[in-house]
Amino acid sequence: MDAGLLTLISASCAASIPLFWIRMRNEQRALTREITTLRKLYDDARTERKQAAEPLPEYFDAAPECVKIQDADGKVCRINAAGLALLETIQPLRIVGRSVYEVIAPEYHDAYRTLTRKVFDGTPAMMEFELLTFLGNRRWLETHAVPLRDADGKVTRLLAITRDIDDRKHMQRLLEEQRNRLQTIIQSEPECVKLQNRQGVITEMNPAGLSLLQASDPEQVVGHSIYEFLDPLYHDAYRQLTTAVFDGSRDSLEFEVRTIAGQRRWLETHATPLNGSDGRPAALLAITRDIDARKKSEEKLRRQRNELAHLCRLGTLGELATGLAHELSQPLCALSSYAESALAVTQLPGVNTEQRVADILKKIVRESERANATIERLRELVRKRKPKSECCKPYDLVHEAIDIVDAEIRRHAIDIDVDMPEPTAMVSVDRVQSVQVLLNLLTNAIRAIADNASASRQLTLRLTQDSACVTIEVVDQAGGIPAGSRDRLFSPFFTTKTDGIGLGLSLSRRLAEANGGSLDYVASENGSRFRYTLPCAGCTP
Repeated sequence: MDAGLLTLISASCAASIPLFWIRMRNEQRALTREITTLRKLYDDARTERKQAAEPLPEYFDAAPECVKIQDADGKVCRINAAGLALLETIQPLRIVGRSVYEVIAPEYHDAYRTLTRKVFDGTPAMMEFELLTFLGNRRWLETHAVPLRDADGKVTRLLAITRDIDDRKHMQRLLEEQRNRLQTIIQSEPECVKLQNRQGVITEMNPAGLSLLQASDPEQVVGHSIYEFLDPLYHDAYRQLTTAVFDGSRDSLEFEVRTIAGQRRWLETHATPLNGSDGRPAALLAITRDIDARKKSEEKLRRQRNELAHLCRLGTLGELATGLAHELSQPLCALSSYAESALAVTQLPGVNTEQRVADILKKIVRESERANATIERLRELVRKRKPKSECCKPYDLVHEAIDIVDAEIRRHAIDIDVDMPEPTAMVSVDRVQSVQVLLNLLTNAIRAIADNASASRQLTLRLTQDSACVTIEVVDQAGGIPAGSRDRLFSPFFTTKTDGIGLGLSLSRRLAEANGGSLDYVASENGSRFRYTLPCAGCTP
């Protein structure tokens, strides 16, 4: 009996069995009360002696888990110390001889009865349930029950080994709560959230993702391959992303899909590995957003930029009109002169005209080709066209630009120094756009020199190369850009010219960047230096 203060209140001889009220107080003198009878005490003691006489393995009481024996009605016949500890008591008589249902939470009674019947039918069984301890606590248990048989093979008892799984259940509840919270977040996330396996099969997708693919039912998407929706052009890139993620990296990709309704749509996905219990990637988790509107805006901006570039090319040709007219007039005048000479030769008497006419005709062909080349360069600059990357020699780009402004250079008596050892590297660019950038830099330098009477008439083009890029520099000695204007030099509509609109350098930088390069200004002594840099490309023309 627990240590404390016992007070015998009264006794009577009702029904020939003495009845006692025993009042118990603990050390804090809190009052508890237990009603018992001498007959009950006698019966309990006899039950305990009877069980003690039953042969059981030596480790029954020493087992670290709860071990108990019960009959078909659920009465506990014997329980070890670990079982008493689960019940939060040290007194076997509080449970031995009593029904196990007194300490099982009521909502599990039916399931436990089913388990008992199954065991007494000869089949092992297990279940999880909540225990009600003698201190009023609830505790989760897991029990594994097997039949005990007599010498005739008849099932007479149930032997159960029961362990405390309260901590495990607590963790399961926490995990379930976290999963529910995460699921709520995912389901309410306005962006597409999806899980897929290594093969690309979609295993889960939230409502925003289903809406993105115009799916009315998850079954239209879940269980299907992502490649069913991807534009074939992006299959290889998406496979590379999947491989990278399952190797433990994060990755992103822009691609086009075709929705269930047949609509094409641009998406941007950011993918990360979702690790399993072994710490290795078990799935791909992706957040995907609709960037269709952004892509359409970018395409519209590209069209406008190309239109502006075309207008600027026309403007550049307008500035070069005088020189270009001179450039064309020279071969045309030569053609006329050679034609007159050929006609005169044919009229000379007694002269072998065949060879002399042939020589004149060769000159006519050469001059016509010269005029045609000039016209073709102009047509190429004036023509509206979609940007197209091609493999080019930087050396050729520079000389094409120089050929166009050559007449202006000669008209203003400018000495051009071309410091360009022909590099081995190639660049992948839109040729017309790159020539346009160089044209803008050259015409700016020519005009700066022409407008400054005291400026050096020297214009330098320098080409250098390293392992990563090719740099083309245009350098003049015409005074340079004022320090206060340099920060705005590449801003749209900023100009230092009285009759300029300020789009040339701004557009040139955009064209340089569109081709993967850059355009920068470096202050130089008494002048300006512009650097046009393009990345090297492993291609062949």
